[in-house]
Amino acid sequence: MIRRILLLVALLAAEPLIAAEARPDGIPPFEMVRTLQTLQAQIAGGNAAAVAAQRELLAVMGKTFLAAGPAVWQDGRNARAAVTYTLSGGSPRLMRSLLALNPPIAVDADLATGALAYIENREDEARKRLSPLDARALPMSLGGQVALVQAGLVAREDLPKAIRLLDDARLLMPGTLVEEAALRREVFLVAQTGNLDRFEFLSQQYLRRFGTSIYAEDFRQRFATAIARLGIADGDDRFPRLEAILKSSDPENQRALFLQLAQAAVVHGKLSTARSAAADAAALAPLGGGDAMRAGLYDSAASIGPGKDIGVVRKRLAALNRRQLGRRDVDLLDAAIAVADAVGDLPATTAPLEPVSVVAADTKRGDAWVTGTMRAAEAGLSTADALLDKANSP
Repeated sequence: MIRRILLLVALLAAEPLIAAEARPDGIPPFEMVRTLQTLQAQIAGGNAAAVAAQRELLAVMGKTFLAAGPAVWQDGRNARAAVTYTLSGGSPRLMRSLLALNPPIAVDADLATGALAYIENREDEARKRLSPLDARALPMSLGGQVALVQAGLVAREDLPKAIRLLDDARLLMPGTLVEEAALRREVFLVAQTGNLDRFEFLSQQYLRRFGTSIYAEDFRQRFATAIARLGIADGDDRFPRLEAILKSSDPENQRALFLQLAQAAVVHGKLSTARSAAADAAALAPLGGGDAMRAGLYDSAASIGPGKDIGVVRKRLAALNRRQLGRRDVDLLDAAIAVADAVGDLPATTAPLEPVSVVAADTKRGDAWVTGTMRAAEAGLSTADALLDKANSP
């Protein structure tokens, strides 16, 4: 039996197109779910071929499960496998069919009904059915999946409970895609609570254990945005601690993280963090490459401000090769140039252009007191704001 399962995995991973012709007849549903979870563990480890294999295996499982006789689902292992299949992204058609059987399948009715509601995006019904269940009382291979779903259903209303459920999901299914997803989500929920020590610990765990996951890029983007938006790296003692976390991963992963952090920090106005992250990224980037160009962009954009030589910054921005930048970075470059131009056009004097009391009293002049230079600066800054908003949009 195990040989047949391994053969099916090998065939699917080697050539997904033959999955439709694979004949898994005789393999019980619970064994096929074990195969599915094996593929998912490979996805958590960064095996891109396993993603296509999973998709094909789900299709094979759907056809096989639908063709199975009612007696198959009187075995609790198979009935639970149907729930796992559903929660793993399988077709809802199977669970609809199984819920219509008489006698009912050998699994808790709320669990089966809730799984179907969840996959059909009926969140209120899914919450009603699934939230009261104790995931730890279920077999671990299903309990972790249920805890992960429960956390998603309550996260908006009860953040501490969602975090506890994600802890359960990780502990119930270590080394699996469920643990990877739970850890990835928990990092950002913990960030919202302001528990920075826990945020740092969980981030380090994710980068060490799942830094090559198929979903690691999503983690890096959200991680950088959370740090910049929440000011997690602000303060003299914060960035070195964060830097130590990022440097716990391999150099390529480090470079990607520092670049994304620098980009997010520029957009959110965390200029000190942006310059520090850009410097770390530049040290890891091949000279003359696209990553070096990005690091130079972020460092230059973060260098615009009082006491800076705007002429030097302008030259650095003008020297960047747009063809080596992505769309968001080109938008950011345009915003930085607009800001640099606006700042460079402002009068050199630090004295106010006109006392506030005089401006407030001379209402008959309207805005006649505003100079052309001031209008140009305002227009430039407005343009920069619009471009920054564009750069920050997905």
